[in-house]
Amino acid sequence: MSQPADKPARVPRVTEVITPETGPSIRRIRKLKISVLDSPNAKEKGAVYSFAQDEVRLGSSPETDVVLSDAGISREHVAIRLTPEGFLLTDLGSTNGTFVGDVRLREVWISGETHLRLGSTVLKLSPLSETVEHEVSPRANFGRMLGASASMRETFALLERVAKSDLTVLVEGETGTGKELAAEGLHDASGRSGEFTAVNCGAIPKELLESELFGHEKGAFTGAIRERKGAFLSADRGTLFLDEVGELPLDVQAKLLRALERREVKPVGSDKTLSIDVRIVAATHRSLAKEVKAGTFRQDLYYRLAVVTVKIPPLRTRIEDLRLLVDTIWEELDRRRRAQGMPAPERLDAAAMAMLARYDFPGNVRELRNIVERWAVLGASSGEALGENQPASVRAVQAASGDPFGGVLELPYHEAREALLERFERAFTEQVLVKSGGNVSKAAREAGVDRRHLQRLMARFGVKSSS
Repeated sequence: MSQPADKPARVPRVTEVITPETGPSIRRIRKLKISVLDSPNAKEKGAVYSFAQDEVRLGSSPETDVVLSDAGISREHVAIRLTPEGFLLTDLGSTNGTFVGDVRLREVWISGETHLRLGSTVLKLSPLSETVEHEVSPRANFGRMLGASASMRETFALLERVAKSDLTVLVEGETGTGKELAAEGLHDASGRSGEFTAVNCGAIPKELLESELFGHEKGAFTGAIRERKGAFLSADRGTLFLDEVGELPLDVQAKLLRALERREVKPVGSDKTLSIDVRIVAATHRSLAKEVKAGTFRQDLYYRLAVVTVKIPPLRTRIEDLRLLVDTIWEELDRRRRAQGMPAPERLDAAAMAMLARYDFPGNVRELRNIVERWAVLGASSGEALGENQPASVRAVQAASGDPFGGVLELPYHEAREALLERFERAFTEQVLVKSGGNVSKAAREAGVDRRHLQRLMARFGVKSSS
């Protein structure tokens, strides 16, 4: 049974949070069962899936929760989101549509068993009365990560439990959800005496990855004019954060596995092995379990990394956190502008917040930050559309003074570092593309970064190319 999206079925709440004052903090999530009744792929017919999570995505992309090989199904076809009012099914702009009977739908609330047709595939959606319970933190932050929603406080509870251990943690989440902030928070709460060292595995050319991770001796290869410690030794007695670990080539994966198993590294060009005491936190926007099935990621390394798996929820599933996030971003922007003698930015009004609440944020919190900073300077009615991933106009205002630091040295360390890094990355991306005549591959080679990393920077800052 289903209902139009503007008339939600009154079913038990998806989540229930008990405050610390009245008892333990628990989140209860209703289960959803999805059965494949008919499919052009005989292997998929009869398959049954069960989920207890905030959102389930169906489509032909291997990154979706339910992968369907029907040629009539889009890569990301439909989403089923758990809300306080029940299960909300949303077509994600599919080419061939989502149907209940003969009715093509965009959004619909599901209160009971519902048959759904995507392409030539027929599914049965069955909301269950069974629930799964998870501990919820009483705090609305973990380090610099923010969120008062039940889903984020559930994430915080898990991070808090593992922080003081030496367990290896795999952080999964979409781009912009704050995976590095989770890793920083784990390190800060761990009590480890060494440094927090971050390596973006997708930004380093393949031929330099081994040196970046394990170090090298002077003269080990052309261009090795001095000895290099490498990330593992830099993070000794601390935490090594391997961002986008799913981008590692298979041969480097084998060497990484060896280092993790033996707790020692051998720099490139050296015959000596060096002992290390490093806590590993890895992150990926991919599903490494699916990469293992596809043969692009080593199963033994996956098990070594996924001792504890933490999933950061996307912003679209925790819209109730918008006000907290927007206010925090505004306060950071206000401090940054006051440090440069500039007037306070405009606060976002109710109409602007309503616009944000209707948006899905494919770039998550990182995109929200750019939108808030842009609107705070230009106003929400300035003609700047959501989702264009344009850089915040405040960047240009800050850079106009000619001061390379632009007053950010008066800010707290993390805010100053992020402001300067973002300013540098945008300017560097624009400059390297100008030098290459807009050729992305040539620009990546000249910059010494992976082509996919440069493309991600271009998308983030709205930088266009000619190829």
